[in-house]
Amino acid sequence: MLALSVDIQGDRVVLNGLRHMEKNMPRAARRGLQRIAMGVHRGSFDYLSGPGAKDSNVESGGYPVPVRTGHLRGSLDWLKPGASKSSNGQTFAAGNMEVMVYDSAEYARVIHEGTGSSKKFGPRRYITDAAETFFSSGRAVRILDEETDREIRKGGLR
Repeated sequence: MLALSVDIQGDRVVLNGLRHMEKNMPRAARRGLQRIAMGVHRGSFDYLSGPGAKDSNVESGGYPVPVRTGHLRGSLDWLKPGASKSSNGQTFAAGNMEVMVYDSAEYARVIHEGTGSSKKFGPRRYITDAAETFFSSGRAVRILDEETDREIRKGGLR
């Protein structure tokens, strides 16, 4: 429970007892970031789940990106705050208050940016599109509101 106190000393008002908030708000922010990363990851996965090019005769350049072997989707991952991971010869790291959604497939950037062998198809920005869709829906703000509100309630301020 929050032990909130007010100490009035002449023309100074000192508010004490917010240590719970100071201690736990970063944790709430990290939980929110993790939930946001999972949402962007899910959207990116969906953009990598087009009809299989071999099964449906969809050209390789379709969007959502057609599934050919599943390697591109299988190399899609995310990191929680402060985590790092090596995959397919690359190392990815998220800062203390950062999350990261990435694809470690060797050809992920080529498809995402529409360069090299994917130049004729143009960019298929599955991670960027998923992030833009997620954030424009307002879900990221709602998630952070939920997590901070949970800590406020735990601290006895609501």
